[in-house]
Amino acid sequence: MGTSTSHPGPGSNSPLVPSWADSNEQAPQPEPEGDRFRGFRTKLGQFVSGGDHGDLRSALGRYARTATGGRAVGSRRFGSMARSGGALFDAMAALRDGRAPDVSGIDLATLNGRDTDLVIEALVDALVPPNGDADRIRVAMQEALSEALEGMVEFDFNQITDDIIVDMMLAYVTQCIYEQIVLDSRDAFAKATSAGRVEQAEKAMRELVRSATDTYMEPLLTGNVRTLNGRMVEAVQLRAIADIWAEWEAYNQ
Repeated sequence: MGTSTSHPGPGSNSPLVPSWADSNEQAPQPEPEGDRFRGFRTKLGQFVSGGDHGDLRSALGRYARTATGGRAVGSRRFGSMARSGGALFDAMAALRDGRAPDVSGIDLATLNGRDTDLVIEALVDALVPPNGDADRIRVAMQEALSEALEGMVEFDFNQITDDIIVDMMLAYVTQCIYEQIVLDSRDAFAKATSAGRVEQAEKAMRELVRSATDTYMEPLLTGNVRTLNGRMVEAVQLRAIADIWAEWEAYNQ
């Protein structure tokens, strides 16, 4: 999975929501608590070193409640990622319908029949915004498209189904949340006693994030894909993230 064991990560005095990421720029932000990442990073480090899933839940509880400011503020941190997810949804829905997506540099006629990996690269290059979340958005889109289009060697828009689009969006949001947690963890993964423990910890955390994403977001998408557009899917992502944060806030209170 390739998570580095050390990230600079934000400091306790950094804003809860950077300006480029805010899903609600008009709403005031509370002042971040001093040393707000400490409890989260400590518990996550204990999980990484020892493997106790209770420590992982405790870390995520502290992450949701304190490090990110609670469900109302924490979900706002994903505004840019959700907007990009909405753009990804619109692009894939257009391709499913045999239409060229409204994305600069993407021509339907040049995509069909090409190597799927090259199509994924072209879509991601066209959709990633130039802001502070660009790297995480790029990784999330690549992971989501690769997972959803697995087995499609040559790109064929006739094979894109509503289920593929749902799977893509679930994978995208999972990866966005996972990558943000890793970024905020600073050196917690360096607490592992071996590379194997890092991999096990990554896998467990990703599975927990995916399970929560499936629980709260899948019902908002399944059966509704053809009634949604990118702006609506942006809202769906933020609602699901807020619900995930609400669940995590209750961990080990």
